[in-house]
Amino acid sequence: MPSVFRFRVVPLILALSTVLAAGAFAEEAKDAKEAPRPKRGTVELGKGAAAQTDPKKVAEMNDVFVKVVEAVVPGVVSVTTEKKWTPQQQMPQNPFFEFFGMPQPQAPEDQGQGGPGRNIPMGGGTGFVASKEGYVFTNAHVVDGADIVKVGFANHKTYIAKVVGVDKKADVAVLRIDAPKEDLSPLAFGNSETLRIGERVMAVGTPFALQNTVTAGIVSGKGRRDRGAGDSYQDYIQTDAAVNPGNSGGPLVNLRGEVVGINSAIYTRTGGYMGVSFAIPINMAVKVAEDLIYDGKVTRGWLGVVIDDVDENLAGALGLSDPQGALIREVMPNSPAAKGGILAGDIVLKAGGVTILDASHLRNSVADLPPGKASPFEVWRDGKKVSLSVKVGFRPGEGDSSADEAAPEGEDTRGGYSSSKLGLRFEAPSAASRQKYSLPADASGAVVVEVTNGSAAADNGFLEGMLLTHYKRRQDAGFTPIKDAKQLSEAVKAMREGDQIAFMVSFKGKTDLKALRAR
Repeated sequence: MPSVFRFRVVPLILALSTVLAAGAFAEEAKDAKEAPRPKRGTVELGKGAAAQTDPKKVAEMNDVFVKVVEAVVPGVVSVTTEKKWTPQQQMPQNPFFEFFGMPQPQAPEDQGQGGPGRNIPMGGGTGFVASKEGYVFTNAHVVDGADIVKVGFANHKTYIAKVVGVDKKADVAVLRIDAPKEDLSPLAFGNSETLRIGERVMAVGTPFALQNTVTAGIVSGKGRRDRGAGDSYQDYIQTDAAVNPGNSGGPLVNLRGEVVGINSAIYTRTGGYMGVSFAIPINMAVKVAEDLIYDGKVTRGWLGVVIDDVDENLAGALGLSDPQGALIREVMPNSPAAKGGILAGDIVLKAGGVTILDASHLRNSVADLPPGKASPFEVWRDGKKVSLSVKVGFRPGEGDSSADEAAPEGEDTRGGYSSSKLGLRFEAPSAASRQKYSLPADASGAVVVEVTNGSAAADNGFLEGMLLTHYKRRQDAGFTPIKDAKQLSEAVKAMREGDQIAFMVSFKGKTDLKALRAR
């Protein structure tokens, strides 16, 4: 009985409480409705205490930002890309599917994104006008794979752009538009070398298709070279200016309105901005852009060495006061380094007059040196500094004196093997490559050490550090184990244009099957 009573009384109490509360609320509402309203102007709004700052100085500070935006925005453009619609029967054939007799992937049905007479939108980013001749800078990844590139201005004028050149290693692309000079407002370039950590900067771009969005921050760091792999050239400026999808290729400017970088990447775990963004230094971008404009390709200096960072223990053991420079682990035979007197075990302290901070810094600095001309080097050897004069060579595949161009198929002068048919350079696993690519101690086969941009290998997802363990050509009965790099080279040399080859691949602990067609 007590429990039954309790359950019956509680709802009754709640109901009475609700009724009483509703009645009180109605009475209050009635009182508020009948209360007279104050006369207009008798209530003082916004009369709290403000910060005690100098209004003149605040205005001057705001004027700096406003004037920078007014100067920069006319030269910033949106970049949109499109892919030409291709009928299903004209889709490019994937050699992997063809090799194994599998049906090719089918083209998606037209759902308003493309079709006869319409192109397929790919995406977009930002760019900025670099000269009165119509040259526009942006990122390589913004225009990668595009058939049509459009450049749009703040005044709503749009131009079809020609892609003058692309350098994926530095993530820089140069476009050109045929526009009246009065419509072009080239931006001024600053000096990214003199940029200081803590200096205020602004990013201008088209995030989420919101054209001419301006964000501000400071320079958070310089010389960030640890954000990517192998074949890229990185020397990023880090900032906390908000950068999001669509900002890529836009300018990072200082408070003088000068471009000091090209916004290129962000660190994110969500896909959006998390307070860390990266820009390509304008000095590096200009060097790449000039090569693309004047020569149609980028040439970089090359030493022919395997390098590593110097840690505190190594520095102490070799008598260096601080960890600095770059350790030379290997010198390739007949390479520019070997001819210039650089030895394995040397620590490069200076290259071309630039003080070297670490291995990546040496790679970038050597890339900027003019191939074929002697440059001063300083190395630490046997407890003392040694001065050398080294004539750097062309990076293989980028210059007339490239060993790979002289011998595009077979053994090259760097101790490995090259194939222009596939776009691969590979070599037998060594102690250095096992360490660099985290290969097993008993790894056998051929390790990929270079993938040529635009090659069959690059188009089919081959990456530096992949270990090729078996191969099979169409005429082979089964897969052949790759015992050494020379064996693979001989098999590839026998291939003709259009022939196909499949590989068993090991990469980062996973195995895969990939196929290529020789070009």
